[in-house]
Amino acid sequence: MNRNHVVNTNEFSFWYGNFQALNKLTFNIQSFKITALIGPSGCGKSTFLKCLNRVNERGNEVSHAGSIQIFGQDIYHPSVALPELRKQVGMVFQKPNPLPLTIYENVVFGARTHLKSVKSSELDEMVESSLKRVGLWDDLKSQLNRQALSLSLEKQQRLCIARLLPLKPKLLLLDEPCSALDPAGIEAIEGLIRDLRKDYSIIIVTHSMNQAKRVSDETIFMYMGELVEMGETGQVFNAPKEQRTAAYIEGRFG
Repeated sequence: MNRNHVVNTNEFSFWYGNFQALNKLTFNIQSFKITALIGPSGCGKSTFLKCLNRVNERGNEVSHAGSIQIFGQDIYHPSVALPELRKQVGMVFQKPNPLPLTIYENVVFGARTHLKSVKSSELDEMVESSLKRVGLWDDLKSQLNRQALSLSLEKQQRLCIARLLPLKPKLLLLDEPCSALDPAGIEAIEGLIRDLRKDYSIIIVTHSMNQAKRVSDETIFMYMGELVEMGETGQVFNAPKEQRTAAYIEGRFG
């Protein structure tokens, strides 16, 4: 296991019922980098992202072959406890989904659920440190009892990221986190993502080629459930090795 890799994927395939969504994916994703997953709709990007914390198993008949390791642990091994996996691998979705609770209770929700015997003073510290990390503390420190759903969409998305941090995840998964935001919100969230790279490994699904170029260190291009090309973002966009990659980036399909 290479310490520089957060994810090792080996011949990994995935099915929803009889439909094969992913086909023999083999690649490694570096730690403390931002990795963008790009490709046309239905190519398997979000499916792969959801495989990393196995959230796509909820209510679905699914199966897989091959393996995925996160920091050396086979996440499909029978001994893996899904609540523990989802503590380590946090996920933010396309549309901000704060809970219908106060700002304070949103941030501590995971801690209350997963951690035992947490003191109120510890919860207070989690709220302050998490909101500071996502740039919301100064604006919201006097409004912690405000309903989270009353926040702007950009602040809701920041809050959803803050909600993950008390559990100290190893990996952050962002599934089109800016799709519901206006240009100012997109700029703010992209800045936050770049800042979080100092402390977290991040994988982001995006349909925006410009966003992938702006925020990511490496890029994976997928098509019809398969890996087409992976490399440093500058190389993938400026000198793609595969014709299908060039065609997609140039807007000739997708």
